[in-house]
Amino acid sequence: MSPDPAIDSHSTDISAVLTPGARIADGIVLGLLAIALWIVAAGGARLFGFHVAVSRQAPLVCLYTAGSILLVRHLLWPKPHAYDRVRNAHAWLLERPDLAAAVRAFVATRPVVLLVGFLAVVTIGMAPRAGFTLSSEPLANLPSRFDAGWYGQIALDGYVWNHTFDRQGTIAFFPAMPLLMRTGGAVFGTNEEGTPRERRVLRALWAGVVISLAAFLWGLYYFIRLGRDVIGPERAADAALLLAAYPFALFFSAPYTESLFLLGAVAAVYHFRRQEWIAASCWGLVVGLTRPNGCFVSVPLAIFALQQIRASHRRGEHGQQVRRRAVVSFVVAAMPGIGMLLFTGYLYGLTGVWFAWAKSHQAWGRTFQGFGPIASSFGSLLDQSIVDLLVARPFDALNTAGFLFGSVLTYPVFKRLGAAWGVFVLINLLPPLFAGGVLSMGRLSSTLFPLFMALALLIPSRSVPAWAAGFAVVQGLCAALFFTWRALY
Repeated sequence: MSPDPAIDSHSTDISAVLTPGARIADGIVLGLLAIALWIVAAGGARLFGFHVAVSRQAPLVCLYTAGSILLVRHLLWPKPHAYDRVRNAHAWLLERPDLAAAVRAFVATRPVVLLVGFLAVVTIGMAPRAGFTLSSEPLANLPSRFDAGWYGQIALDGYVWNHTFDRQGTIAFFPAMPLLMRTGGAVFGTNEEGTPRERRVLRALWAGVVISLAAFLWGLYYFIRLGRDVIGPERAADAALLLAAYPFALFFSAPYTESLFLLGAVAAVYHFRRQEWIAASCWGLVVGLTRPNGCFVSVPLAIFALQQIRASHRRGEHGQQVRRRAVVSFVVAAMPGIGMLLFTGYLYGLTGVWFAWAKSHQAWGRTFQGFGPIASSFGSLLDQSIVDLLVARPFDALNTAGFLFGSVLTYPVFKRLGAAWGVFVLINLLPPLFAGGVLSMGRLSSTLFPLFMALALLIPSRSVPAWAAGFAVVQGLCAALFFTWRALY
């Protein structure tokens, strides 16, 4: 029985009279308000590479039309009022605390990253050796940064083999993100005939931004649900906020693979632990097709499978059913690796070279060199003060901080969360370190979600807002550097 029958009855009455006409009218009003805000903020439909002449009176026209529709709507369907619908939507969200926590962390961080990036471009200015430019408008050109260009190129043209591993090329990048950008880009007009190529690529990149933001929100939701099982609901919400505010979380707002990797990895682990094999298999394939280290997710999944088998034996379960479940669990655990092998096979058909994606990384300076990159990255600490090192190599210093963040928290991850989680962190930190030193270590650490679970367990809950604020300040710095084409990648 409801604790408040009056409120429950009121909610029932509201939903009963919510006719399709009222829904459509409210949707049109919201759309018109969004268009008016877009025109005021961006000067018209320019964000996605569209250039449409817009009258100065257009926002007023949108507002007048929205007001007229709202008036007619309330004459025809007086209940529920628009305010009631907003209040009910808020109540609906509060009834789902995991989703509410994900939305709070998302709203508090994602729009600000893009705003800071835009303000940095128009105030600080671009770096002297900025890369490609797809639009002369700073806001429209915002997602055109570093590796995003490769994803846009693949989304439009597919993979191209230039018959050498000495020059950078598209085969170094896994297909999940560009495939989604190709599909989503059609909505943004990437297939529009007669449109200049630069504008079509730009639209694909904005589609990538939308995909990254949606994947990050979804990933946060999965992360909180997983965290609820592992560290409890309150700490799970804290961990999500810390992850969203983390200095290198800026890449979750760019057309990069970080959001999709986070979503695939967290979702695969979440469903695997619940023995929901089909969902875990699908997400495992997604993460294996997202980026090179996606295949490493198979390792912690295999450890979880072993733990499940041991738990079955401790409960005294034996027989064919247990063996069948064990076989299924290992097959599902292999899905991230299978995803990587599928892409490897595709590239072999294109290039005639096995693991062509791995060989192509040498053009980015990523080749296995033993302890050489480590000695190069950390050796100067013996000869220089920290201040001198920051002045001489500021971007390496930032990436080193990301690596140290992961390294310091690895032991708490093992101790507080377990072996599978710690192995996930190590297997993602160490191979890139031996292949390229601290290059991109900050970006890589942002997706290692067990680190943020461990951090949430280590610090008092009352201190989380202060930690998140400190993280967010540095994230603003990183966003300013990234979007002005400074070498933070």
